[in-house]
Amino acid sequence: MKYIKPVAITIFIITAIIFLVNWVQYKNSIDSNGAVFHMEEKLLKVPVKAENSDYLKGVKAIDKKDGDLTGQVIIESISKFVNKDKHICNITYAVEDSEKNITKATRQIQYVDYHKPKFYLKKPLCLGTGEDEKAIDIIGATDVFDGDISNKVKILSASFSTLSSGDSTVLAQATNSRGDTVKMKAHVIIKEENTKAPKIVLKNNLVYLHKGDKFREMNQVAYVESPAGKKFSTRGVKVSSSNVNMDKAGCYNVIYTMNENRTNESITNLTVIVED
Repeated sequence: MKYIKPVAITIFIITAIIFLVNWVQYKNSIDSNGAVFHMEEKLLKVPVKAENSDYLKGVKAIDKKDGDLTGQVIIESISKFVNKDKHICNITYAVEDSEKNITKATRQIQYVDYHKPKFYLKKPLCLGTGEDEKAIDIIGATDVFDGDISNKVKILSASFSTLSSGDSTVLAQATNSRGDTVKMKAHVIIKEENTKAPKIVLKNNLVYLHKGDKFREMNQVAYVESPAGKKFSTRGVKVSSSNVNMDKAGCYNVIYTMNENRTNESITNLTVIVED
């Protein structure tokens, strides 16, 4: 009987060692770390119209158990601009291995052909007295990422009223999905409505130019239209005022007039935005 206790202890120790070895082997067989990402470049340069393959360039995911999981990497998210001047965003990748471990990694992407949202006008900012049309109905915006973002346009201030004629301004703002915001402070004309006067039709109601570009105001006039809808040449149209400065970025205004006779004067205006 005196040998039973030591034997039992020995059996217990051996059993514990076997259990511990098996437990360690089991734990080692489980991949709890997930895949490891490898990226060739910390900053990836891509075009605005980049596809998934462009965003995944230089990305690899290797798992200890499953091997190469690069083909299973997904793009989880792209942030707003973290550097608006250089058009840089953070992009986050994710991959899942056979043990349901999810690994994520983040790097930066730079959009090499990005430009800020641009405003457009559905008609010149030249309104007749008594019109109930608001600035928000006229001012739209487009973006290289989001397309038409007119629903993102906000009127920050509009000091004009169509109850009486005169000159005024409107301040508009638009923001795209990357968090980039642009503003425009534009000139507004409120004039007495004259249904007998011909209409000066412009090629564009708003034009974007760059500093140093050549700009000829009369090249922006398309034609003159009579109240009956007949088109005429622009011979009688003149630039009555223009504050466009091609050496300085800003929002400017060109006013065109045409005097068919003393009572039938036509007037309209062109909004000009000069960029750096």
